[in-house]
Amino acid sequence: MKLYKHSDIYGMSRVGYSGELEVYVNTDDAGNIPHFHLRDSDDWDKFHTCIKIESAEYFHHTGKEGTLNSKQRKELYDFMNAPVTVKKYANKFSNNWELVCFLWDINNSNVSISENVNMPNYLKLK
Repeated sequence: MKLYKHSDIYGMSRVGYSGELEVYVNTDDAGNIPHFHLRDSDDWDKFHTCIKIESAEYFHHTGKEGTLNSKQRKELYDFMNAPVTVKKYANKFSNNWELVCFLWDINNSNVSISENVNMPNYLKLK
């Protein structure tokens, strides 16, 4: 397992795990496009990608250019549709996708997610 400095994980809000990949939202993300990260939790250099929150599209940028295979897209789709597992918040969010939206909005004040947006079909990720 690769060890990272404290500063590498500072400002991350973990949502959970989609299969073998960790799903998280960054604080003050410079991308200014609502998105979340998926990465190999043991080796960030092995796999890392970003996906838009409001559409089933990748948000690739340097070092975050991975693509999901069909099994991983299905795992992501199922994860985003799954109920939030932390009981304290389960009645506040219908699913993990709503939690991702909330985490983006409270951690990235430059760009908010539209209130009228629905969860995209991540099975059709392109």
